[in-house]
Amino acid sequence: MVADEEFIEMVGQPIRELERELALNYNLEQVVADLVDNCIDAGAENVWVIYNEEEYNNHSSFFVAVIDDGRGIPDDKISSVMDFGAPREYDELELGKFGVGMKSSSLSQAREVTLLSKTKGSSINLRRLSSEVVKEKDAWTLIPKLRDHMHTEAISIAKRELAELESGSALVLEDMHKLKHRIGEGERDSYLNDEYGHIRDYLGLVFERYIEGTNLKRENGSEEFRQVNLFFNGKAEAHKIEKLDPFLREMEDGSVTGTLSKLMEMKQDDGKKIHPVELKIWITPSHEDRGQSYDDRMDRAARFSGISELQGLYVYRNDRLIDFPGWKKILKHDPHMTCLRWEMHFPPSLDHIFQLDPSKREIQLPRTLLEKMKKISRTQYRWHTDDDKPLNHRKRARIRQGSKDRPKTITPPAPPTGVPSTPGSSTGSGGSGGTSPKTDEWSAQALTKVRIKKLEGSITGQLFVSERTDGDALQITLNTKHGLYKDFIDLMKRE
Repeated sequence: MVADEEFIEMVGQPIRELERELALNYNLEQVVADLVDNCIDAGAENVWVIYNEEEYNNHSSFFVAVIDDGRGIPDDKISSVMDFGAPREYDELELGKFGVGMKSSSLSQAREVTLLSKTKGSSINLRRLSSEVVKEKDAWTLIPKLRDHMHTEAISIAKRELAELESGSALVLEDMHKLKHRIGEGERDSYLNDEYGHIRDYLGLVFERYIEGTNLKRENGSEEFRQVNLFFNGKAEAHKIEKLDPFLREMEDGSVTGTLSKLMEMKQDDGKKIHPVELKIWITPSHEDRGQSYDDRMDRAARFSGISELQGLYVYRNDRLIDFPGWKKILKHDPHMTCLRWEMHFPPSLDHIFQLDPSKREIQLPRTLLEKMKKISRTQYRWHTDDDKPLNHRKRARIRQGSKDRPKTITPPAPPTGVPSTPGSSTGSGGSGGTSPKTDEWSAQALTKVRIKKLEGSITGQLFVSERTDGDALQITLNTKHGLYKDFIDLMKRE
């Protein structure tokens, strides 16, 4: 320490800081995803998202509540959880990182943020971060008891739901200052349905691996299984959020029109250790084969940015999608590459290398990886047995987008001698000798098999997703979520 060194205390400005937090640029679905992160880290098996209207402080307002059946928060820890950046150790498999994301993202949408929680054998405890109180006190202050006007419908719902659980937590956002301007006073039902769709499909996309169930890998090579059920505005099966796979892995079936992929292993040196970074190039089926309902869900997840904008790099940390889409300077946007999407995974130990920020919404590619990925983008591969020559990913994607991926023509066997080549014609001259089998009976031999492929689509999607020929087979893709799927399969078995 320098002799006679002076320290000048910096004076905070809580009210100004609060206004800054309220103005942060998060979308509501990103905020909800931040809250779901905490639920997963708490060991929740089920998470319920409730989005509705209520009367708050004598005016109509929206609220969002995220409730889980996780471990809950002990009474002596609940205040620190609501504090900005309170120190704590994070496990490498946790989705949380800085201890500020939940508070900042919540305040970006709501002036009033209430955390309610209980552990096994305990009663419900709460802390509230209230803009009303912060402005009164001109200090960052939590309150452990609600004022009379704070006993709202949203709080009642959270308490009622938690009372039915052995343990769990609920985070309630109220007095949502941005949502009322976004929805407006016009076609409220239409706007609300759009907002509901953004949240459902964004969560289905971001937590796709967790909805399906995933094995997370630690640095020491051990694995832990994680799976969670997400529900929106209800607890029934119909309210369950469906996974949304940006790469359509289920359609990687070996057919010429199915999903194509190439896996590359890259490495990143952090100065102490060399870490593997997995990169996979995906070329999805064309629009006709993907189906309109799938494209609609992807578009809603990206807040109607357009299906062409969904090409690019999808970045995952602990199997949670954190950054998408866009090319991060690897390539330029090309409307002819809608089918092209890259998948990259990096471990939490490289957070500082990828410059992950507290919002967990964006990363920066280190220069070494950026150059490797640019080189990969120029490399040519044979993507399918029907490819005549090696192609780089851009040319391959343009072929796919142009719907030019079709099986090679199979020449039907020639009819036996004496069988006419034209339907309805007769053997011999002068039309005598009777009729013969039609040519199309012989052409039908080009298709000798029918394959049924299952696709876990949407309950509102069509039963028949696609139909295409693949070699000597007719492949039909069925939506297993459709209400008539089981009846159709049972009927086919009986036939």
